[in-house]
Amino acid sequence: MKQKELLLKQLENHGKKNLSHLDKNELQNMFDEINKEWISSVVAYSSGARDAKIINVDDIEQSIKEEVLHSKNLYDTFYHLLQKYSFDIIYDVVLNSVDSKVVEKTLFILDIKYREYQEILLDDIIKRMQLMPNEEAAGFIDFVENNREDVEFLKDILLQLQDSKIGSNINKITNIKKYIISNFMPDDLEIEYKHFFAHSQDKQDLIARLKRISNAYSKKQLDDMTKEDLIDILTSIKQKEIDEKKDKEDYEKYLALFKKALYEDDNTTFNTLVMKVLEDVSIDCLNSLKSVLKNEDPLFDSKFQAAQKEWHKFK
Repeated sequence: MKQKELLLKQLENHGKKNLSHLDKNELQNMFDEINKEWISSVVAYSSGARDAKIINVDDIEQSIKEEVLHSKNLYDTFYHLLQKYSFDIIYDVVLNSVDSKVVEKTLFILDIKYREYQEILLDDIIKRMQLMPNEEAAGFIDFVENNREDVEFLKDILLQLQDSKIGSNINKITNIKKYIISNFMPDDLEIEYKHFFAHSQDKQDLIARLKRISNAYSKKQLDDMTKEDLIDILTSIKQKEIDEKKDKEDYEKYLALFKKALYEDDNTTFNTLVMKVLEDVSIDCLNSLKSVLKNEDPLFDSKFQAAQKEWHKFK
């Protein structure tokens, strides 16, 4: 099936019909917009959900205060409260309500449960990412990890992921996206799924090889590179080593031959050597030879140029 036909079919599954008059790029843009919708629904703060949570602050503080002061197990109490209220609100209530003799210990327990709850949220979100292809999940998990300190944000994400309709849409869209990229844009796979491929063993091996021979790149630069980028750099470095070795060997060989030819009366040997060196050595090597040989014979430049003109005619 051609890419346009596939896009039309997938868009029709999302209720987008009668689009055959659009070209492939327009269809791709429409598909990309649908793909962005689920991302927005998962990662953006939901204004409706936020508004629904707004109740009287005094009532919240009083409720927290009563639970804390009458608690028989602060660990369980704080875990329960953190599911309903923000850490900052609970912290302030504890600070202002608990006896000064035990407030420090109480806040310490709150912090322990906060960190534990944070990890529970992250684990739950990551488990729910199983509805995505691994390539898609890797990028989203990285995004969530980078926002781990915003627990209220994590709550919003988890709340939406628990919605079966949103989950179904995520599953459908991400699998369609992976199918299209894998089958029609395979060269873009690593770019589109950067976070997934960043931790692959192949890429880590390439990074380790490059680090052993060069300190020119930062960790971020290496992480941002594709495997193809790394291979190109490694190949370039290897080729440079080969070229430098050849330059050294050529320099030593032709320097000795030229020194010998300079003292021969037969110009044919010299001219033949010039033609050979012009065919065989790099520009850098040639410049090094000419620089040194000028000191050997003041007429070297003129003799070399004359031979070079003959070479150009021959070419």
